[in-house]
Amino acid sequence: MRAWQLPAFGLDKLTLHDLPEPVPGPGEVLVRIEAASVNPRDSQIIAGHFTPHVDFPLVPLSDGAGTVTAVGAGVTRVAVGDLVAPGFFPHWLEGEALGDERKVSGGLETAGVLREYGVYAEHALVKAPAGLTAAELACFPCAGLTAWTALVEKSAIGAGNWVLIQGTGGVATAALQLAHALGANSIVLSSSNERLARARDLGATETINYRETPDWGERAYGIAGHGVDAVVEIGGAGTLPQSLAAIRHGGHVNVIGYVAGAALDLTVFPLIIRNANIHGIGTGHRANLEALLAFVGEKGLHPVIARRYPFHDAPAALRDLDAGGFQGKLVIDFAT
Repeated sequence: MRAWQLPAFGLDKLTLHDLPEPVPGPGEVLVRIEAASVNPRDSQIIAGHFTPHVDFPLVPLSDGAGTVTAVGAGVTRVAVGDLVAPGFFPHWLEGEALGDERKVSGGLETAGVLREYGVYAEHALVKAPAGLTAAELACFPCAGLTAWTALVEKSAIGAGNWVLIQGTGGVATAALQLAHALGANSIVLSSSNERLARARDLGATETINYRETPDWGERAYGIAGHGVDAVVEIGGAGTLPQSLAAIRHGGHVNVIGYVAGAALDLTVFPLIIRNANIHGIGTGHRANLEALLAFVGEKGLHPVIARRYPFHDAPAALRDLDAGGFQGKLVIDFAT
């Protein structure tokens, strides 16, 4: 089988190899991987910015999907022919991760999905709802689940609530689609009026160009009337003060990214005044991924795929991820 491997840090080091096709043992499943999506974490791992502790050579990328082609003895959760995706944390099945549930993640501590075949423990896989392709399913294990955990598990967003969403990338666009399907109102931030127009097409109630409106937190608070119920916080330290200005009393700020800074220097007064709930979101567990996919199937949702790349041009997807300027997800579609 073909597989991309990273022998050392640096995207220029990522090379294509022929490796033996793996064989499933008892309780294991062989998956023919058909698509993979890229996330900022993948790029950070490859560049050496995420952690120095990588067991090379590494097959990168956490998020993928494909078809079950063989199963080992005792497998009952999936069958040959099922379209499946491995979970981001293969051993985090439900509840809070109080032990080693998050010790292993795809594309770092264990081989990722940038290969034609992979063997997985049956408990690490989730099945696709009807109507999704492999390329679409590959968009959910990290970005989609992160948005779901923030909106549903942590913030209990439902009909009539207000959500402030920073940006138009993979997590942000998933959050917009989910908020709309949940019956909530959404306010989307971007510096691009073109992407804000696209956000309105996807269901955004209001949009704010943050370059034109630097005090966007106050503006969002006013739009919602009493402040927003939840923020999908992509910026991190640099945007958190505005997010706190935007939320209602008792509102939720879900910290997902740190594109505007990682070092937090904040007085406690805004937290106390707003009675704020601050949640750090690190994707989620299998039970939530299954709940998300059930919701996706029920509502007939499809992720926004900005661009598709063939398997042999996988590094281009990572370069474009770093360049930005797109809306939704970048997907490596092996059949392209």
